[in-house]
Amino acid sequence: MKEYKLKTKRPKIFHCILGTIKFVLRVFFKIFFRLEVMGTDKIPLRGRLILCSNHISYADPVIISAYFPRVIFFMAKIEVFTGWLLKSFFKYFNTFPVNRKKFDRQTIRYSLQILSDDEVVGIFPEGSRSTDGVLRDAQKGVGLISVMGKSSILPVAISGTNMIVQKPHKRFFFPKLRLIFGDVINTSEIINKYSHNDATEMIMKIAMERIKLLYEQIK
Repeated sequence: MKEYKLKTKRPKIFHCILGTIKFVLRVFFKIFFRLEVMGTDKIPLRGRLILCSNHISYADPVIISAYFPRVIFFMAKIEVFTGWLLKSFFKYFNTFPVNRKKFDRQTIRYSLQILSDDEVVGIFPEGSRSTDGVLRDAQKGVGLISVMGKSSILPVAISGTNMIVQKPHKRFFFPKLRLIFGDVINTSEIINKYSHNDATEMIMKIAMERIKLLYEQIK
């Protein structure tokens, strides 16, 4: 894949377009899916941040972005960056590729660049979708990026999106959706107190535990 050039600073027209899209999406999900959102008062409005959520549907990043007041730079598997049209679409809406089959140093560099510009990195720490709604263990990436980028973490949970398209007939349904933002995990004490490896493991576990608690609250 050709090298991906990440841009963290965007012109005003981009923010106008993004704001309009977010408004339309909020109206759509509220009307058709009775989407309930909780904890928006806990979202930091400035500064570097890692947003970590469970992942049960392709709709998750769309819904989270629609209700998040800042721009989120989401990771997405490198397989979706195929063809000029898809690649341009994902790039325009601040998505950057990650190779899940190996330790991806370039993805780490993208993440640290975003954090150094006091922006928000969006990560699904399980690494892939859990369409059955059962949360899996986190990968080490979230802990590693938090330690290297000296960033706090915002745990998030979403429920119901895995029921929108159901097998085996892949029919569309309209389940009630819920989205909850948790308390920010201040990682600075952990990073300063423990070794690099221990801090990485500890932050990874704490982030996933918080997500699981939030998920149990809304599912």
